[in-house]
Amino acid sequence: MEKTAKCVQKILEDHPKNPSADKKAEEIQWTAIHPNYPIKEGECPICRGKGFLRAFINGNEYIKNCVCEERRIAMQRIKNSGLADIIEKRTFDNFQTPEEWQKRLKQKALQFLDEKGKWFFVGGQVGCGKTHLCTAICAEFIKKGISVRYVIWSNEIVKLKANKMEDEAYQRLINPLLITPVLYIDDFFKTEKEKRPSEADIRTAFEIINYRYINSDLITIFSTEKTIDDLIEIDEAIGSRIHEKTEGYRNIILEKKERNWRLKQTSERVKNE
Repeated sequence: MEKTAKCVQKILEDHPKNPSADKKAEEIQWTAIHPNYPIKEGECPICRGKGFLRAFINGNEYIKNCVCEERRIAMQRIKNSGLADIIEKRTFDNFQTPEEWQKRLKQKALQFLDEKGKWFFVGGQVGCGKTHLCTAICAEFIKKGISVRYVIWSNEIVKLKANKMEDEAYQRLINPLLITPVLYIDDFFKTEKEKRPSEADIRTAFEIINYRYINSDLITIFSTEKTIDDLIEIDEAIGSRIHEKTEGYRNIILEKKERNWRLKQTSERVKNE
């Protein structure tokens, strides 16, 4: 249904008699397709449960999504993204910026939303709000109608490696990571302390990153405890691609205990109890 609605709205936008050109938007009367249908309990009173509205302008019929359908599509995108449990809490509005480095980080994240052909990288200090800020970026893309996919690297790589020998299952798992318009990889290359990612991990990471690097319109977001130099040391091909694509948006938070915002907030809550 989402695809159909987009096609209909595209026709509306491209039609030589676009209603916006013939009539002011506020004068257009959008009504339910079946205005006399009875409304069942819980159904939208605007579209009477159909999800679409129509208008007749200069003898032409135009269709658009009702607000209830737009809301449903947005909720489905959030569910599909994998961020449903955290997206409402981790917003730009509630990202605290008492320190200068936090202000700079937030400013870069907001600036990134208007970029084209770039990736976003934030690495370094544990608990400094990396996931929070990257989630806020993803939420803004979802609001714009752009599909997002969120993965925790350590969880995803286990599934991919487990299915490596089963081509169909492997492709079913990896393809969404290759083609999604926005991919957010959280805790990229996270391993046990001081342990290097396995060769299998590196090969799989390269497959994902190289595909998205070649297809330059795809957006990739990374949060990790690693720095870009760490990634280059692990694998130069991966690290150099990320280095190039994140130019202007490589954010490294140097390790300082006082920058562990998660730990600081926990301590404050304990003090106040």
